[in-house]
Amino acid sequence: MRRTLTQPSHIVRKGGVFYYRRVLPGSARQQVAVSLGTRRLWEAEERAGELDAAFEGELARLQAMTGDPPPDVAAIIREHLRKTLAQELSPIERGFAPRVLWPEGQLVDGEEWARECLAERNAGFLQSRVNSLMEAHNLPKEMRSAIEIGVLEVDLRAYQEALRRVRGEVSLMLPPDEAEELTAVSAIPLLPPSVAPPPAVPLASALVEPYFVRRERIDQTRHQVMGQERTTLRLFREVCGDRPVGEYGRSDVTAFLGTLRRLPNTYGRSPKDRRRSVAEIIADADSRDAPRLTDKTVKRHLSAVSQFFRFAVDAGHLTVAARGELVDDHRFAEGQRARSQRDAWTSEELAKLFMSPIWTGCHRLHRAQKGNEIIRDAKFWLPILALFHGARLEEFADLYRRDIGCEDGIWFVALTEAEPDAATDSEPATAGRRLKNANAERNVPLHPEVIRLGFLQYVAETAPSAADPLFPDLKQQGADRRRGASVTRWFVEYRRAVDVYRKGVGMHAFRHVANTRLRDVLVSWQQERHVNYLFGHSQGGGEGRERYDKGPGLTAAAATLALLAFPEVDLSHLYGGILAVAEPEAKPVPSLDHAELAP
Repeated sequence: MRRTLTQPSHIVRKGGVFYYRRVLPGSARQQVAVSLGTRRLWEAEERAGELDAAFEGELARLQAMTGDPPPDVAAIIREHLRKTLAQELSPIERGFAPRVLWPEGQLVDGEEWARECLAERNAGFLQSRVNSLMEAHNLPKEMRSAIEIGVLEVDLRAYQEALRRVRGEVSLMLPPDEAEELTAVSAIPLLPPSVAPPPAVPLASALVEPYFVRRERIDQTRHQVMGQERTTLRLFREVCGDRPVGEYGRSDVTAFLGTLRRLPNTYGRSPKDRRRSVAEIIADADSRDAPRLTDKTVKRHLSAVSQFFRFAVDAGHLTVAARGELVDDHRFAEGQRARSQRDAWTSEELAKLFMSPIWTGCHRLHRAQKGNEIIRDAKFWLPILALFHGARLEEFADLYRRDIGCEDGIWFVALTEAEPDAATDSEPATAGRRLKNANAERNVPLHPEVIRLGFLQYVAETAPSAADPLFPDLKQQGADRRRGASVTRWFVEYRRAVDVYRKGVGMHAFRHVANTRLRDVLVSWQQERHVNYLFGHSQGGGEGRERYDKGPGLTAAAATLALLAFPEVDLSHLYGGILAVAEPEAKPVPSLDHAELAP
């Protein structure tokens, strides 16, 4: 019989996951919060008990060493603020340009970024400061979270004070009871009046946050990609040093690429990597003779550095020629040919997969076990949609009711980019959609087999309103609020459970097999053009063709897509009655009530 537990006071739940939380002694506001890595209360209780013992033991150790209560985190942060302001408001020193000499626009962007990082508790780019404070004050690891928040607050205050100075405003750097402590700092003149200030030459680190502001706002880069780029730039500065971008040479970039090739292929997957230097990680990899990063991954890191240097050119800190000398024409091991980069499903694997429990009858709670239920949700539909359309997973995982339409009797899925919508009294908020590239925006006809399987009936029942997601069982996750990530993880485990697992053959492999199978039956170059459109590929032929060729009509594209067949996949036992789907009033398209749909 399942136990019913009363949630202990040191355990809190956020997003369904339990966390261990303790207030630091001597402070009513400073807390330590650690994920317990479980959604089960009884497991959380057991793990919290272990952390309780460790927490009390660490406090006892500190008291035994010092005879005093644990260090005052607030006092440590105040001292760090004093030193930071003294440095940022001092005259320029050799090799360092304080924030007070930065352009106002750069400071405004930096302040906004610092405020967002504080709200999200994202101190990744300030880990060197956090590490210095932890080591200087010999703080236990349990205090790291509090120190990270304090350092984020200091960074925000430094931006705010620099802005006040740049704008010539009268500033109160700290509340009145702490103002005397910084009187000397406030009195330091920026430069003697008779001396013209030298031009600001910011370090590479000073350009990082403005760069990511542009990546997010103008380039509209996904947070996942920006996270990868942050790792790249942090590695680059660790290997090559933090200098003005104009001082880097080609040999620095070459040394960086050489260092990347010595990193293990598991780099970045373990939290321990954040606390170790590159030299320590490489030494550990050498001792284990671990596999290293591939040149494909190394090339991706170079691409991120190249993007950063392009921003430096736009900001006037680097010339076009200097950037080219830094990043162009580096040598890489020859990669695999495009045809061999990713495997496709075999006919035997497809037949075995679609005869597994999800499509023949499964247990209600354990989808990989045989049972009597056919559950038509994302796990049922997404592999079918991927097989018969060759679309990318995220393109179909994030569909809404308004994306399904009908034109001249042809049902289609509209794959278009969309801005986020705010919630209203009648409609929930949406996250918006970003597609891979310009060619990915298209109207894809629904394959006849998908219609015969009852997809339109599923749409009518699951998403009656325009803003309803077609797969509400998929939750938006991560900073990019993507729905497909959980499907990728689940599909790996499902394939293993039903014995259809082969490394590299997953959801994206449906796209490859559909593309290959369809091209094998084409008889005209026009059909080749249709396939490129259906799969969101470039048409080729230069800019003129790309700009003026808007793709085939739905009727022609649907006829070509209907040629795609998988005789080894028998889903006829799943055919169901089809309902006409009335188009929501929110989307002005032709009436769909009279569309004729045959099973």
